[in-house]
Amino acid sequence: MAEPRKLTKSVVEGIIPGPRDVVHWDTVLKGFGVKVTPKGRKVFIVQHRPKGHKGAAKKYTIGKYGDFTVQQARDAALDVIHNSAQGIDLGAQQKAERAKQLNDLTKDLVSQFIEKHVSQNRSARETTRLLDHDVIPVIGNKSIHDVTKHDIISIVDRVSGRGAHTTANRTLAAVRKFLNWCVGRGVIETSPAANVAAPKKEVSRDRALDTAELAAILNATDKMGFPFGYYVKLLFLTAQRRGEVSGMRWSEINLDSATWTIPAERAKNGKAHVVHLSQASLDVLQSIPKFANANGTESDLVFTTNGKTSISGFSKAKKQLDELSGVTDWRIHDIRRTVVTQMAAMGVWHHVADAILNHKTGAISGVAAVYQRHEFLDDRKRALDDWAKRLREISDE
Repeated sequence: MAEPRKLTKSVVEGIIPGPRDVVHWDTVLKGFGVKVTPKGRKVFIVQHRPKGHKGAAKKYTIGKYGDFTVQQARDAALDVIHNSAQGIDLGAQQKAERAKQLNDLTKDLVSQFIEKHVSQNRSARETTRLLDHDVIPVIGNKSIHDVTKHDIISIVDRVSGRGAHTTANRTLAAVRKFLNWCVGRGVIETSPAANVAAPKKEVSRDRALDTAELAAILNATDKMGFPFGYYVKLLFLTAQRRGEVSGMRWSEINLDSATWTIPAERAKNGKAHVVHLSQASLDVLQSIPKFANANGTESDLVFTTNGKTSISGFSKAKKQLDELSGVTDWRIHDIRRTVVTQMAAMGVWHHVADAILNHKTGAISGVAAVYQRHEFLDDRKRALDDWAKRLREISDE
């Protein structure tokens, strides 16, 4: 055991390591000392006994010499002793904080957020994708308490830097919801995403393909074949949403009535929707191969290449379609707008086109809207049949 003495810079630097850990106590502040290991590591410590504590004195590690000067360490030790006299155990608080940091990993909280809050929402799949793809890789292994505004800005800038400005906005919205959920549950006090500006103001698109572009794209889908070529062709023929078509099930299709019923749980607006299938649509469907599951049964998925999951890899396929068609300045979502524009030119009433798109609101509202799905079935059938014929004319031009 080393003899107590006043700890100074020269004293601490002059201590020679021994074969085991040795604590050199300070004579200026009782309980303050420096522990020296056989490898020469020197760490400041302080012993204290919190008010009301019974038993041996507690030890609090201040930090290593070099990170703290002797005087800085002595001041820190004095602060521990003063708090201890009031019954405040800084060591216990520090230990609890470390445990909290380990228990509140961002990736674990995101999983809880998805399970308890997001999973029941229609946007669950998209929110999960955004968080998994661009948020978890950046802050997933961080404690939620260490996530900063700078982290959130970095995530958004990273997505925006790919040119995906709309996705960056969606990612920021998903992060905000997650962090607000954490605030609501008392995990954190404030959201680091508060006041983070969206990278780019979204401008409503009004792009509609002209007939020449339509012809080029339709002919390119024939060259691509299954699955993406057929998928895009069916998007044009039915005017339904991307995810609704890619997730189409054989069990949703009635060949006898030539209809496809999108169930409420798959429809974006949460309303079951009957889609008339023109002969052209039926021809596409009857050309699609059916896949078997591992147990030998037929897969219910229409657009699949493995029988287990719906098709993906749309960006790569879209790039191929652009190269084959020569049309590049368009998005898959522009298809629905194009169909509506073309139908208007054909004389299809707006409320009929709206019903085909399964919009929640449109030209018809109130009591009439309740019956809209059924009242306009004949009109919708006529419009989609005429539209299929028009598409054939366009592709042959």
